Amino acid sequence: MISALWTGIAGLAAQQTALDNESNNIANVNTVGYKASRVSFADLMYQDSIGKGASVTSAEKQYTQGSLNLTGSSYDVALDGDGFFVVANKNFSGTSENYYTRAGNFRMGTNGTLQDSSGNEVQGWAVSSALNVTSTNSNLNSFTDAFSEIAGNQVIQFSNKIETYAAKMSDYTASVKNDSTELSGSGIKNQSAKLSDIEELIRNYTSALESYAANPNQTSSVSSSQSNIIDYPNTGVSSLSNENDQIYAYINGSKVTQNYVSTTATTAFKAEMDAAGITTSGTTTDEEYNALSSRVATYKSLADEISKITGLKAYTVDSSNNASTSNVDVLNGSIKIDSIIPGTSFTIGDIAEVSSSIEQAGTKTTLSNAIKGSGEAGVKSAMEALKNAVAGNQQDVYEAADIISDDNGNVLSFDAGDTVSFTLNGVTLTTDNTISDYSTAIEDLISKINADPTLQTQVEAKTINGKLVIESKNAGEEFSGVISFNDGGTTYKKEKNTDLSGNTGANAEFMQIISTVDQTSSLSSLQLKLNSLGLTDSSLGEFSVDDSGVITMKQDGIDFVVGQLAVAQFTNNIGLEAVGDNLLSATKDSGNPMYSVNNNNGVAVESQTLELSTADLSESLVNLMVFQRAFEANSKSITTADELLQTLIGLKR
Repeated sequence: MISALWTGIAGLAAQQTALDNESNNIANVNTVGYKASRVSFADLMYQDSIGKGASVTSAEKQYTQGSLNLTGSSYDVALDGDGFFVVANKNFSGTSENYYTRAGNFRMGTNGTLQDSSGNEVQGWAVSSALNVTSTNSNLNSFTDAFSEIAGNQVIQFSNKIETYAAKMSDYTASVKNDSTELSGSGIKNQSAKLSDIEELIRNYTSALESYAANPNQTSSVSSSQSNIIDYPNTGVSSLSNENDQIYAYINGSKVTQNYVSTTATTAFKAEMDAAGITTSGTTTDEEYNALSSRVATYKSLADEISKITGLKAYTVDSSNNASTSNVDVLNGSIKIDSIIPGTSFTIGDIAEVSSSIEQAGTKTTLSNAIKGSGEAGVKSAMEALKNAVAGNQQDVYEAADIISDDNGNVLSFDAGDTVSFTLNGVTLTTDNTISDYSTAIEDLISKINADPTLQTQVEAKTINGKLVIESKNAGEEFSGVISFNDGGTTYKKEKNTDLSGNTGANAEFMQIISTVDQTSSLSSLQLKLNSLGLTDSSLGEFSVDDSGVITMKQDGIDFVVGQLAVAQFTNNIGLEAVGDNLLSATKDSGNPMYSVNNNNGVAVESQTLELSTADLSESLVNLMVFQRAFEANSKSITTADELLQTLIGLKR
């Protein structure tokens, strides 16, 4: 009888535990990501083949997939498959402990990190703090409101990392200007041509990014640009001699024609021709000098016309194919044509010089062919070309009258003892005071500037059509150089010629930022504020998650990958210990968490979705009735045994 009492009590305890478990399932029927628990019963030890009751051996969570509910909230995330989100319970001491959950009802915390509903920080692979920034403004290394135009944007996924390429520009349409026609023959472009170049370079850059994203593991190689020389006949004193003459070249199937440009030779031009032996002083007629001067102007004008073609830049060259606007060099009739779009080729057809209805064919020489780059190097080539066109190079131009004049603008003579100096960033270079000729002095100054170890990395000096030009070495870099003229002890500081000075590009800002999510790094909290990541000066963006857990913040049309959710898997999910707040902790029985880069382990991450509880209300209600009847039956066995025991005691009395 006493054994029956203990057996009934064991049954009551077991059914009570089952009731407790089922009550918990019912209570969590609406808990996001909750996994229902199931109790397992076992009979107790036997004596004389009679058992001593029942016990609950375990109450185990059943890790079955819950139904997915589309919520429309961007911060809601669910897992479709085996795995767990990882969260860290950070404290003020700086230490933290990782927990695991199926509840993906996340949010942005006040500190900008992605958090669960209890404030635990979601873990994953975050953006590296080492950003790769290319900027034409040394004072800017993140996007500001000034960068209003998108140049390119691409997310590139590798096997163990994710890179975001983002490039933006300031409004280049508002800052672009025509190059001065006074610099004819040096590759000048008008406003329209510059804008067309930039639009084509944007397409080229975007194409390079898309190719890289389609095959991230392709061989990396730089792009190279095509370069050609076209040569016109150089027969007689001047093969071009009257207004009915012309020169032309077929480029990309279109005929580019330049009619004879009639000019009058200056005294300086005549002296230059005589000194070079092209003419003979005293025997060459003014008509012949004018024809030579006009021929020079015609060649330069053709170079200018070719430079109007999208993606091309043309300039007159010397016998070594170096850019030159020297009248003697230009008379050679050679024009160099370069593609400013790396990897893009152009075709040159017939070229000819037409004089007195006689057409003389010219020649063409290929200096280099266009080679399309690939991978990272191909993208860099396209980016550099675009950056150069957007930012351009500063050009400070000085005419002789701008330099050898007093403060009132009166032009002075240049004599022995006079000097011209150039000062930039604390470095001053001065011409030899024994030089008595202005042109020779300028050539001396140019030579010194280009040879100086400090200045040669910042600027380049040259002459274009007899004008002194100081040009920045790198696109987007600005400088404030000062030209001084010392006339017999009196020094005059000179300003650049604002009408002639300008920028070879659009004079706008360009910036490319490459950010990396390295999946071989340690897990960390995921920062969502773009300004905290150093990407922009504005914090917020549109949050989204793709099916591999990659988190993107979109701002002003640019997608920035800011991290990737970590999905942990265990060899034995049942071994995880529930600690409340939808959290689980790893135990010796569960094993250590395992992670797979790019989540290529069969687990799909569903955005704007939550996983519902797996607790089944109807099943739980049925179980409650079963456990209730079992409880009542066990209590009946106890009361029956008690009544029998009381009867036995009564018989003894």
